[in-house]
Amino acid sequence: MASEEILDSLRAAITLKPPFCTGAVPISSDHATLFYKKGESAHWLDLSQANPEQLQALAEACEPATFGLGQNDVLNEEYRKAGKMDASNFSMRIHMSDLGIVDRIREQLLYAPEDQKYVKAELYKLNVYGKDSFFKSHKDTPRGDTMFASLVVVFPTPHEGGALKLSHDGEEWTFDSAALTRDAPTPSIAYIAFYSDVDHEVTLVTSGHRVTLTYNLFLDSSPSQKIPRSVQAVAPDSNLFRDALLAAFDDPTFLPDGGYLGFGMSFTYPISRVKRYYSNSGGALKGSDAMIFAVLEDLSLSPSMSVVYKGLNHKILVPTDYLTLGSDAYDDIDSVLCEEHYGKVILGLGQDIPSHFNEDLPIARMTWVTPLTTFSNFRSDYTYYGNEASTEHVYGDLCIAVKVGAFGQRDTIADSGSSDEELV
Repeated sequence: MASEEILDSLRAAITLKPPFCTGAVPISSDHATLFYKKGESAHWLDLSQANPEQLQALAEACEPATFGLGQNDVLNEEYRKAGKMDASNFSMRIHMSDLGIVDRIREQLLYAPEDQKYVKAELYKLNVYGKDSFFKSHKDTPRGDTMFASLVVVFPTPHEGGALKLSHDGEEWTFDSAALTRDAPTPSIAYIAFYSDVDHEVTLVTSGHRVTLTYNLFLDSSPSQKIPRSVQAVAPDSNLFRDALLAAFDDPTFLPDGGYLGFGMSFTYPISRVKRYYSNSGGALKGSDAMIFAVLEDLSLSPSMSVVYKGLNHKILVPTDYLTLGSDAYDDIDSVLCEEHYGKVILGLGQDIPSHFNEDLPIARMTWVTPLTTFSNFRSDYTYYGNEASTEHVYGDLCIAVKVGAFGQRDTIADSGSSDEELV
């Protein structure tokens, strides 16, 4: 099989799982009872059987909802029209962990080793979308370095419209909470959890009141309760990719002398936490990114989160362990990345070495299974000392990189930092 055909089979086997999980959970009146205050007055209602007058009173107790724009909260009812109530102004006895929702999120959104899959759900706000309310397409503002997703819980209050539409990487999905709560045999909440980098909008509410709780979801370092056996993981089909990769490794025409495989990221990751959470373990990567990393590890390879820097003359592959540039550079940035940050100049398998190439720079012969993306593009600044000091910068993109041995020795090559030129 030709190498390009093998690559096509690998790409086809990387199943792109939707970047969200949803469900419906029955709730009791105890869970659905909301206590809230307006001024000096206290009120309560049961959201599992609230009447229109009670819901309208709740809506009137809310403030106009803002949205995040950069570092600011902005009020613009042409972009978002809804009511909001801060967590300090209401109370409920509903807990996402008690209902099993946190466990489902942990299994369905975090494809990672069990000892790294801890999630904390932090209550953020209550929102009321009355008739003619909406929220145009946007991304959620991260509320900290460890926030990776948002959870929206919709109560069974009568309403029409207000569906949540999501889009990511050219795909679109619709979460119709009105239908889910209306069709449930007993009063139930509908929930959806989705990654923070997913675009989403709330469509126009045409009647009634859509009442929601929003939680920010954070990576947590402390374990939660053991996941019950009834919770089934919904993850990309890793067996398809594993089988395709094994077939590729068994083909003597595929990387016959070894080299690197590269995988562009399908999701966004905050650069500030990459080194801490993702460098060598895969941490809490999302969707197909996590699946790729896990399969490579299962096959006794040593994948790493890496950065492709666009250097002065070359693209340089740098492990995220050495992500942060030093403040000073006395040589050209390509040499600094290679010599001080264990980088390698990226060349294709059949690509000729450029003329005037610095032979002291190590080379990584890279084959991209999925193309490099700009989902996690960032800039690193440094001070360059040439004839005079100047502030410069270099751009980078995250990827997964793994070194593969020659045919018959696929899992025996450790990435020691040496050049690949002896392999090709």
